[in-house]
Amino acid sequence: MSVARLPEKISVTEEQLQTTAGLFNVTVPERDVEAYRVLLSGLEEAAKTIELEEDYLPPLDLTRFPRENIHKPNSNEYNAWAYKATIKSTLTADAGGLLAGKTVAIKDNICVGKVPSLLGTDVIPEASFVPEYDATVVTRALTAGATILGKAACENFSMSPTSFTNAYAFVQNPYAAGYNAGGSSSGCAALVAGGVVDMAIGGDQGGSIRVPASYCGLVGLKPTFGLVPYTGIASLAAIVDHAGPMTKTVLDNALLLTVLAGVDEYDDRQIGLPVPLPSYVDELRKFDSDPKQAAKGFRIGLIVESFDMPGLDARVIAKVKQAAKAFETLGVGITVEEISVPMHAKAPAIWTIATRQGFSEHGLRGQNPVRFGVHDAALNIALSKWNQEKFDKLALRNPAGTNALIGGQIIKDKYPGLTDKALNLARKLKDEYNAVLAKYDVLITPCAPSPANYTSKLEDDIMTKMSKAIGATINTMPFNISGNPAMSLPIAMMSPQEDPSLKLPVGMQIVGKSFGEVDIFKAAYAWEQSFDWKSF
Repeated sequence: MSVARLPEKISVTEEQLQTTAGLFNVTVPERDVEAYRVLLSGLEEAAKTIELEEDYLPPLDLTRFPRENIHKPNSNEYNAWAYKATIKSTLTADAGGLLAGKTVAIKDNICVGKVPSLLGTDVIPEASFVPEYDATVVTRALTAGATILGKAACENFSMSPTSFTNAYAFVQNPYAAGYNAGGSSSGCAALVAGGVVDMAIGGDQGGSIRVPASYCGLVGLKPTFGLVPYTGIASLAAIVDHAGPMTKTVLDNALLLTVLAGVDEYDDRQIGLPVPLPSYVDELRKFDSDPKQAAKGFRIGLIVESFDMPGLDARVIAKVKQAAKAFETLGVGITVEEISVPMHAKAPAIWTIATRQGFSEHGLRGQNPVRFGVHDAALNIALSKWNQEKFDKLALRNPAGTNALIGGQIIKDKYPGLTDKALNLARKLKDEYNAVLAKYDVLITPCAPSPANYTSKLEDDIMTKMSKAIGATINTMPFNISGNPAMSLPIAMMSPQEDPSLKLPVGMQIVGKSFGEVDIFKAAYAWEQSFDWKSF
């Protein structure tokens, strides 16, 4: 590596040099101290040059997309809003777009210019991160004629499949107050299911779209890795970051994905993205007169290992199998068979090891990998220093976050190279799914392992809080690490174990080959239009 130039003055002290070297368990020999002081002072001069430059972020068009009435609401439907604002295009041409007349909520880890991003946490000061630009998905929704009504509350650092880790309020399930709405796209799910907005854009690293969709009776799609640009969205680990649509119907889901998907000049994650993409909504509208024909001749595989994962409610297993077998009653030549993907049982361990170091260093400490794209320096500065106060705040609200913070360092220190091995095994996992998908159109698994559970209390101990999250993503996280598209489709209502008088939604997960969203939509549309999920 070359050195750009020598410094005009020496700014690095011997003490600073040796203290920094000590972090690597080394001491710089005395004979070399002055040479390193000179060389590293050159580095500091380069740093000061960059500090003085104005940041270079995507432009924010406040004339075309003005922001009105930005505020933190006092009265809050289902505790599901982080910030409210009204944003829509002023251009007549945009008013005729695919999302004309649709209202949209944006998950609070997605940048909306001039609107604070709380990220569900009080670890950093409230409203300390106010983005200066719109995420690509926000611009695309506005250009398509949507009206954005605000930022939907998300879980603390987007690191929980439950809805009681947000530092400002516990998001409520619209079907039963006090019950879990799922996470981490909890506010999105509650606002759509409660009829406050038509649709929402959520985020998913391990099931954060699909689990709340399952708990709240929505259609929630985690698209193929890279299909929907992640530019302008707070990252946990780039290898599993996804954003996608949450809606009440399959057709609306296809509509929103049609708007969001496609090449983005800023996003370096879009490996193998096909061009041009289909219009997902037009593909479904071909079957308006007879929706079951959308899945004519489909071969559907039930992953047997997914029904044998620990912690699954036996009633969920039975209902998902019943819903899957119901495809064969549509009379359009659909076959449903049990198939085996042996690595599916190991996928949660692969996801855990492949992501934990990234969650710790990247998502929680702002140590961004050197990647092309748009970087949010203000957020990463806010996360760069941890102390006891921050740790205690996160542990109180979301011990899954503090567990990840420490766990990532343990993996880094005690198991060097294991993250790399897990990432290699993730490719093997993807190959196993795709080998089966070469013979089947879609695969089916349970989504969340049970109906929503009752929320915990702030004063509960760590294990009590964690117990309601353990296993919630056991069948969803595999497809984050493989990158395959996966959807939660509502298929039934079921009583939670603790209250037989209640009925809460249950979802079935439909999985497709990479960039095979059309087949997922076809299967889901045929089922949705043929059965009443609330009485199935």
